[in-house]
Amino acid sequence: MTAEMKPKTISVSVLEGSQAADPGLQETLQSIAELRLLKRVQDPETFLTLYEERPPDLVVVELNGQSAVPDWLERVIERLPRSKVLVCSQSRDPDFLIQIMKLHIGGFIPLPLQQEELRSTIEQIRAERARQSEVSQCQILAVTGTKGGVGTTSVAVNLAVALAEILRGGVALVDLARPFPHVGQFLDLKTAHTIRDLTESSEDLDPLFIQKVVQKHESGLDVVLGPQSSTYDSPSVEFAGLPEARSLKKVFEAFRSSYSWVVVDLGAWLDLFYFQILQAADQVLLVTELTVPDLRNLKSINALWREWDVYDRKTKVVVNRYAKDYSLGLKDVENTWHHPVFSTLPYDYAVLREAINQGMALGDSAPRSKLWRRLKDMAVKLEAERQRQTDKQDAARTGFFRRLLHIER
Repeated sequence: MTAEMKPKTISVSVLEGSQAADPGLQETLQSIAELRLLKRVQDPETFLTLYEERPPDLVVVELNGQSAVPDWLERVIERLPRSKVLVCSQSRDPDFLIQIMKLHIGGFIPLPLQQEELRSTIEQIRAERARQSEVSQCQILAVTGTKGGVGTTSVAVNLAVALAEILRGGVALVDLARPFPHVGQFLDLKTAHTIRDLTESSEDLDPLFIQKVVQKHESGLDVVLGPQSSTYDSPSVEFAGLPEARSLKKVFEAFRSSYSWVVVDLGAWLDLFYFQILQAADQVLLVTELTVPDLRNLKSINALWREWDVYDRKTKVVVNRYAKDYSLGLKDVENTWHHPVFSTLPYDYAVLREAINQGMALGDSAPRSKLWRRLKDMAVKLEAERQRQTDKQDAARTGFFRRLLHIER
């Protein structure tokens, strides 16, 4: 390997924040050729004094035997903003880990330290930096409805599961529905951690922390639950548990480096937050039914979205519970929205109700149902469009570099 091809050496210093130092830590650090071990220090203030002018690339903080986060850790992170901070500990307590990750550290590695895990974390940091410079091909898809009860959550949940079957590990579902988030109930997922855990740490989200908050569904779908229902027990309509839109956008940007699709169950509660998320989304799926109230709402939504600069061409209208023998038809929807209907979903309420009551996706409870087959078709169609867009962007970049090389010659 030539000198130009060798990976850049990473300087690392160890801050021993506990009395029970791990004897194998230094040996493991020294065994990795890409690491240049500087010092091991026990006192945080002494550590900060040593590295005020020239901080190391990597700071390993050893908290072996600690059950609480020390006060000085946040001060170390703040005063060494150019260093990546990795915390090592034998503790696996979820609350301890969540509090650690909220301090915007570079990662957490359990003790005893394994060379493979440390190397993987280093490569993950490098890859994360490299991905930030690339053009993201992720699509943020917001699913909303013309009114409550049109099936927005059912469509969002099962469409996300269908996409996850195509791109296993490449799809996330985020629950932002109001007044009550129900994605967890639809998929029988429970956790104390919600979207707020991510937005509160949105300034420097770490991939390892994201994985602590994300819930893994058996379909391969990653799920981030909405604020807990207890947040909404107050009669106030301000939704105190709702994350700030600005912080949420930063979470979406972090997701773009890990997922091909981020499906958002947005519900149908129209307010400033609602429009901010619509503006941030790459695509919007607008669910409606063939009823007079829905068509009237559709007309009002069209006017509102134009007023809020929500580009209507990024919106795809989906007619739910569709039947051809209704007095209203697809033409009525298209005349109201001024664009073709993207897809129709058949009326299959008994099958859907049973899936919801069991906390199962339609693909598990009724894989042969017409509704599930149509949702799978919609997922295939959406992914095909995303792939075409990706290929077009790749071709455009290739053409640019070819032209650039031609000019340089």
